[in-house]
Amino acid sequence: LAVKEAAWGLARYAAISQDNGLVPIVEPEILLDGEHNIDRTFEVAQKVWAEVFFYLAENNVQFEGILLKPSMVTPGAESKEKASPATVADYTLK
Repeated sequence: LAVKEAAWGLARYAAISQDNGLVPIVEPEILLDGEHNIDRTFEVAQKVWAEVFFYLAENNVQFEGILLKPSMVTPGAESKEKASPATVADYTLK
């Protein structure tokens, strides 16, 4: 429910911004606290981004008229697993 509400709020903000001639910065932020690995972050990011884009479409937001600022996909901040910059880039761009 929290993800849906946050996604809806971002979509409404984007729609209102575009309706007023502005370019919204859509930032579906995912906090990286925890000991989880990069695959778990990727799984959560996919779910969050899917919800955000679903609600952007529902609110008739023009995708080409937004600035998307997603979080990088990394292991949790307390994870013993470290990822190289190339791995982070690969996961984030997926």
